Amino acid sequence: MMNRYLNVLTLVIENSGLLSSLIYFLKGYLIGFLASMPVGAIAIMSVQRTMNNGLWAGFTVGLGAAIGDFIYATVAGFSIGFIKDFIEANKIWLSLAGGIFLIFIGYKIFRSDTVKQYRKKTVMTKRKMANDFISSLLLALSNPVTIGGFTGFFASAGIMTSETTFFHIAILLVGVLLGALSWWFAISFFVNKYKKKITLRKIVMINRISGILIVIFGIAVIIAVIIFKDKLL
Repeated sequence: MMNRYLNVLTLVIENSGLLSSLIYFLKGYLIGFLASMPVGAIAIMSVQRTMNNGLWAGFTVGLGAAIGDFIYATVAGFSIGFIKDFIEANKIWLSLAGGIFLIFIGYKIFRSDTVKQYRKKTVMTKRKMANDFISSLLLALSNPVTIGGFTGFFASAGIMTSETTFFHIAILLVGVLLGALSWWFAISFFVNKYKKKITLRKIVMINRISGILIVIFGIAVIIAVIIFKDKLL
């Protein structure tokens, strides 16, 4: 009797398209998770915010990055031509803006009064968290290479074929977003969980190093744009 019910359930799932939708979702989830893993300026910023202000402050930074990646994944997934053309035409300026923005953020983090914030147990206001979200979103969008990365991910996973429907792409993109959010939450959760074992002096050092690294990332982006300008055109 149980086998009969299982067989019926299997037939229902296969005929309703739930199985293929689940596969698209899982592929998207894995792509979103993996695409968020490389450590960069936004990851450093997320760790720094978590160390200073807690889990949700750090996750907010990751949320901005995840939304930025989701936007580029959507452009790649639906092959939105006019947006791709705009990004291609302005990728040098987008990259330069991102580099300058990174230098600005890194400098602010380096100059922040960590001791004062820690002793006063400064609570992140909605406005500050919104600013961090917008900053990380803009940083994610200032990296036009991301759209090519998602195109490569989708192609290598054999996702974009003539049989891929609008609905399947939508399911895939939901998976990408949730995969990215899972990564950023995991980072913020574990940093927040173990930060109590770190002394105030080390937190100050982490802030200084974070600021310097983010500035270096910004300078590297600008130098790369100048050196490889002809290839970007």
